[in-house]
Amino acid sequence: MKSRRKRTLLFLSLIVIGSLFVYLTRPFVQNETDNENISLQSKTDTEQLKISLQQQMKRNESDALYAIQDTQQVASIGSSNELYNVASIRKSIISALFGIAEKKRLVDLDMTLGQLSVDDSKQPLTKQEKSATIRDLLQARSGIYLNALGESQRMKDLRPKRESHTPGSFYYYNNWDFNMLGLILEKETKMKIGDAFEQWIAKPVGMKTFSPSHVTYEKNEETSIPMYRFYMSAENLARFGALYAQDGKWKGRSVIPIKWVEESTMAYSKISDVDRFSGYGYLWWLESNAKNPLLWGVGSGGQFLIVDRKNNLSIALLNDTGTSPLSTLTYRWFGQESTYAEARAIHRLLIK
Repeated sequence: MKSRRKRTLLFLSLIVIGSLFVYLTRPFVQNETDNENISLQSKTDTEQLKISLQQQMKRNESDALYAIQDTQQVASIGSSNELYNVASIRKSIISALFGIAEKKRLVDLDMTLGQLSVDDSKQPLTKQEKSATIRDLLQARSGIYLNALGESQRMKDLRPKRESHTPGSFYYYNNWDFNMLGLILEKETKMKIGDAFEQWIAKPVGMKTFSPSHVTYEKNEETSIPMYRFYMSAENLARFGALYAQDGKWKGRSVIPIKWVEESTMAYSKISDVDRFSGYGYLWWLESNAKNPLLWGVGSGGQFLIVDRKNNLSIALLNDTGTSPLSTLTYRWFGQESTYAEARAIHRLLIK
């Protein structure tokens, strides 16, 4: 009898271990292709440039580089069609969706959270907090300082005290704002974020590998506002950036309103705590340079999107930070990331 009981317990233990392994290794999203390549195609297509880019990519931790100029690929190194978690670059993407939604008259940026009837049921908003507008959230100036999914320890440490600033009066890089924007977009457009991106951006610019399922959601017990994540290939991310390099157009077709491109890339806040950037727009980092100002989308783990409007150039530089619970944990324990300086070096090579 004891022997049979031991065998049963062993069998059940193996099932539990096996199930746990399947869960930990199951990808959040499915990669359909893994296109490892090195290619250059442009007027700058020289052997020396190829060597320089390869050397720079070996020095940094990035797994994929893809660059587009005038809607044409100019550089592709690594697995440019593999899916990566673009981390906080998701914020620049959601900004574009709001620009399109506003053009379609689906959202009013000056509506308050109170008027929109949105709230955080686990951390109910005060009357003052409910007076924040969509525009305040886009500028990271909501005055709402609550627990949020995806916060770094630094963000938590810098979080102001609740109601210490009125909406619109103070800049604080705030994941609560960014996550709430996803909820508002879905509520007002009656579309999931992935569906809106596919219809409004992915299809018009020819992102053949994008699927709405590449936008996932995370929840926890501290807040009722879920965090959305975008998984994208370097090629597709570069195509998105190219829209901002070309005044919102792709091959002559308007995708993002030019008014929004201009409005969303103005500095509404001066940045003092991130020395490499001078301002923050509607979820875009701005690098002020008299000769050539750049737009940046930046995500933890070494994810970069550089938009050079002067040279009509978009550069996506992505790092594999994990696409399953196990691989994500492994990266957090042992992974490294490319730096801003290394991303800047790639840009310098491509504009020579």
